[in-house]
Amino acid sequence: MNKTFSHLRVSSEFSITQGLLTIDQIVDQAKKYSIPSVALTDNLNMFGLVKFFNKSESAGIKPISGASLRVIFDGDEMPHELLCLAKTNKGHISLMKIISQAHNNYNYSSPIITFNELCEIKDDLIVISGGKSSHLFELMNLGRAEEVEDRIDKFLKNFKDDFVIEIQNTKRQNEIEYIKNILPIASNKGIPVIATNDVLFANKEDYDIHETKVCINTGRTLNDPNRKKVFSSEQYFKSPDEMYDLFDNINEVVTNTNEIAKRCNVSIDTKEYFLPEYPVPKEHNFDSFLNELAFKSLNVFIKDFEEDKKDNYIKRLEYELEQIKVMGFSSYFLIVYDFIEWSKNNEVPVGPGRGSGAGSLVAFAIGITALDPIEHGLLFERFLNPERLSMPDFDIDFCMEKRDKVIDYVGKKYGAGAVSQIATFGTMAARAVVRDVARALGRPYALGDRISKMIPFAPGMTLDRARKEQPIFDQSIKDDPEVKEVVDLAYKLEGIARNVGKHAGGVVIAPGSISDFCPIYNDRQSQSVMTQFDKDDVEKIGLVKFDFLGLRTLTVIDRALKSINIDDKPKVDLEKIPLNDPKVFDLLSSGKTMAVFQLESSGMRDLIKRLKPTRFEEIVALLALYRPGPLDSGMHDQFVDRKHGKSPVTYPHELLEPVLSETYGVILYQEQVMEAARVLADFSLGEADILRRAMGKKKVEEMEQQRKYFKQGCEKNDIKASVAEKIFDLIEKFAGYGFNKSHSAAYALISYQTAYLKTYYPEHFMAAVLSTELGNTDKIYSLIQECKRMDIGVLNPDILSSNKRFVVNSDMNIEYGLGAIKGVADSFIKHVCAKRESTSFKDLWDFSKKVDIKLGGKKSLEALSQSGAFDKIAPSRSIAIRSVVDMLKDGSKNSTGNTMRSGDLFANTNHEFDPYEKYSKIEEFGLSELLALEKKSLGYYLSGHPVDAINKQVSILRSSQIGALNIDSKKGSLVALINSSRQIRDRSGKPLTFINFDDGTGTMDGVISSDVLENCHNILKEGEILVIKGSIELDDYRSKEMGISSFRMRVKEVKGIDSELQNKLKTLTIDLRESKINSLEDVSKTIYDIDSDFWEEASGCKINIKVISNNSEAIIELGDSFNFLPDLQKVNKIIDIFGSNAISLSKQK
Repeated sequence: MNKTFSHLRVSSEFSITQGLLTIDQIVDQAKKYSIPSVALTDNLNMFGLVKFFNKSESAGIKPISGASLRVIFDGDEMPHELLCLAKTNKGHISLMKIISQAHNNYNYSSPIITFNELCEIKDDLIVISGGKSSHLFELMNLGRAEEVEDRIDKFLKNFKDDFVIEIQNTKRQNEIEYIKNILPIASNKGIPVIATNDVLFANKEDYDIHETKVCINTGRTLNDPNRKKVFSSEQYFKSPDEMYDLFDNINEVVTNTNEIAKRCNVSIDTKEYFLPEYPVPKEHNFDSFLNELAFKSLNVFIKDFEEDKKDNYIKRLEYELEQIKVMGFSSYFLIVYDFIEWSKNNEVPVGPGRGSGAGSLVAFAIGITALDPIEHGLLFERFLNPERLSMPDFDIDFCMEKRDKVIDYVGKKYGAGAVSQIATFGTMAARAVVRDVARALGRPYALGDRISKMIPFAPGMTLDRARKEQPIFDQSIKDDPEVKEVVDLAYKLEGIARNVGKHAGGVVIAPGSISDFCPIYNDRQSQSVMTQFDKDDVEKIGLVKFDFLGLRTLTVIDRALKSINIDDKPKVDLEKIPLNDPKVFDLLSSGKTMAVFQLESSGMRDLIKRLKPTRFEEIVALLALYRPGPLDSGMHDQFVDRKHGKSPVTYPHELLEPVLSETYGVILYQEQVMEAARVLADFSLGEADILRRAMGKKKVEEMEQQRKYFKQGCEKNDIKASVAEKIFDLIEKFAGYGFNKSHSAAYALISYQTAYLKTYYPEHFMAAVLSTELGNTDKIYSLIQECKRMDIGVLNPDILSSNKRFVVNSDMNIEYGLGAIKGVADSFIKHVCAKRESTSFKDLWDFSKKVDIKLGGKKSLEALSQSGAFDKIAPSRSIAIRSVVDMLKDGSKNSTGNTMRSGDLFANTNHEFDPYEKYSKIEEFGLSELLALEKKSLGYYLSGHPVDAINKQVSILRSSQIGALNIDSKKGSLVALINSSRQIRDRSGKPLTFINFDDGTGTMDGVISSDVLENCHNILKEGEILVIKGSIELDDYRSKEMGISSFRMRVKEVKGIDSELQNKLKTLTIDLRESKINSLEDVSKTIYDIDSDFWEEASGCKINIKVISNNSEAIIELGDSFNFLPDLQKVNKIIDIFGSNAISLSKQK
């Protein structure tokens, strides 16, 4: 007789702080051991339950709905663990409500439910106590047997036959003693006892991996002597035989698990939809109210149309309304209409639509979308197919800043308990998991950081992919045992759930309490309420998901329009601009599309310049073409060549000309695939949508069936079978690349609107774009460079005029946004700007007197002074920085009401005094120092370039500046700042390194072979200024992109500045005429005063002094005693002493 056993306590990866099992592993282990039933009992959640049910049922295993709860009794100080299993669907709902109530219980710091609350929602639940963290185990362990019986009696009174005791034998402390003590009590009271194994991982060997995960999630290290080890290596998914052997003297506790499992029968229905009910006027139902709204709006829109055109729109609207009614989705449309209408009435910018929803005329009529689907050839059936019922899905874009207002509105309208956002699960991704593992192993931070930085930062990056793409990473694993240890363990944790997050825009609205359908998760830090099921599982159980997506570009458009429309000029309304403006298409065709929505990548700019769009439809096509499928197939080249007459426009069949003419005969859109089936084979659009989906899925049986229908339909239109076959194959090929035209058209409208703003209102547009990137210094820098190319002035930060955001002033220059300065508190910026409305600041004394300095603190003041924001009210930036401490002291005294300050920067209250007298001897910073401060506070160099600051020092090291290169430049030595570095492998498997560098006059790319890299990998770092030597060639791609000649280098040698100076610099000459010190006596004294360590006798660089007297010139050599080994620091020191104009450098001839 086969032994059977059901695991009734299993924690998956979704328990987060414990548990390593994936849903697939649980089901695979159950199949492996022929286990009939398994309960998923994650800690205080059902995150994985829907996936578990679907996977288990597909494998022929009965899934059981369960959870591990934290329950507290009256009078107890601490909660304890209790296992709950649902007997029926009613019990499943009870359990979801219990979990939700625990998460909503803010009387405790973590999700806890009281025993009394549990008893109020106990219907159809089996409760199981006796696990390692349970009330019974804890009390028995403390020798309080009477209290154990008292607790058991309470359970029995409230749960009767649905109370069960569990025992475990996992070689953890006190388990055997507990079993000996609890079994007699259970027997006396007639309580069934079951065996569980508190399963956390698949196999015994996974224990160490699980311990690592526990350390990662609890912030401990594996070698911490104070770490409490609460798990054992026995907590793996054991077979029935192993469980029987474990309890060989009391086998009934193992067989009892099957009896309990038989009592648990829950099904999760994934076929029904639960739509919330929109409150319609009394005289209407959902259908009639939607009908009235749609016709009322459409009649206004078509009032000037010709009769035939009007009829076309009315028939389409009637058809759509009827289909929506039959499908039962009128309420859905009304809900979306309502929150979009509210948004528009409350100054929340809304996008024109995205996804297939733009194909609905009803949606257009009631304002959900902004594109006329008939004019743009968009199909309703692509959105809702009458022949294949599925939930509609409007993805709505809102202004990033104001999206939460809409979510709040929806919560108030339908009730907070009925509205929830959706949980997501962060996983242990490649770069993060190596850091986590290194920390858990107790390795130095630097090791984890070094390994992480070797892994490319790219979406979907895995450890395997990183090894292929980054040779240094792969080699380090092979060569360095410490790296290998970390990465080997990281492999086993990669992809495991790490934490709970919030979906970017998904919102669920239920027809009643969410917890009737899905348990909720309450994030204690943000107080965000989320469904415990992810977006896919929410839809599987029939709840309706609405996507409230934040789109930064809508924020840009909103701010730009408010800036443009601030005066009395005619207001700009983007809904009324023509979609055929030649100047807009000129801008697009030039490729100068930085910050233009969806059109700013370098590859897209190249495609735009080749296509030179002249119609809105071609912008739609661009968005569909610029994707991996069409690009890999060469479809984009075909499209461009056909537009410009380089290739003939042909059609697979003459009947397809009206369908494909706008794309020059290229099958580009999914809607064209559907129309082709309708035109050629008399498919209904519903049938055509099924064909489109089948082609996308590439299921052989389904495709052959569709091919048969297609050929039969073509035959009715006198199209030969052989021709039909070829056309079907062609359509099938392009269907794999076809894009949703509705989505492309909706986003093309935003692209056009941003291009329009950049064309006609460039200052306002760029200021708005800059203001949405305040925290992204790299983006701010590139946008400011774009402003320079557009001849738009971007002023330096100024405490007298700058606001938090970038704004356009009356001179049409852009004022720098103080919010883009790193380290300045938002509250301080707001406070200063508010003060400035009623006063001004004439100096730092005045500033510290009028503002509340403590709001900003030292960090804000330092950042403002370093960035140059105080330049207009301080004699110099160096003084502004030195004044910060006194400003803090002075501001502190001012805040306590003591206006008679004394002893600090502003001690004298006489208005005639000079507050900066004590700093009169402080010298202004040089360019290098200014740039370093700007880099620190702004994240980039504003006043110049670091190479500019050492132009004199490096002049002998370079053959040219990047900006001076021309087509005759064949080789060169350049001094430049390394911007980026990345590695790939060439065809022979050797590493190739690509670098990007610039010197303030231009930017270049370089390629470094593995041989060259061996000699420079220690110095080749981002942010370093290096000497780069090699052969120079024209960069065709960048030249086309930039419209000017650009170059790249095949790098032969990379050197540090210091080593090159030591090699090249042989003579430094001081010209007394230009020197700060101009007498020989003073020069001699100054040189003698320099520390003796500065000089290298009889070697290195010589110092000469150039003297001109009575029209005669003399060179005085100081001799070998004053030779020095040159490096940047020493040369800078001499320049600081004598002045840059006095110094000339010579190299050995």
